[in-house]
Amino acid sequence: MWLELHDGDGFPFFVNMSNVVDFRWYEREGYTCLLTTAPVAEKLHRVYVRESATQIMQMIRQEQQRQAGRLVGA
Repeated sequence: MWLELHDGDGFPFFVNMSNVVDFRWYEREGYTCLLTTAPVAEKLHRVYVRESATQIMQMIRQEQQRQAGRLVGA
């Protein structure tokens, strides 16, 4: 599932959430760090976004519901 998220400058980009293995909100810094399976120098790749972990979970649930509705109506 792809989600549109925003970088530190507010620019939108798309993240394939199927490749995200962990994400967590850092309150003091005001960003969420996503760890993806895309290897960079044999490490997990980190992506930093403005959306909170709670917002991302809401987006995931909404997309899952939208996809489930599409399957029911198919």
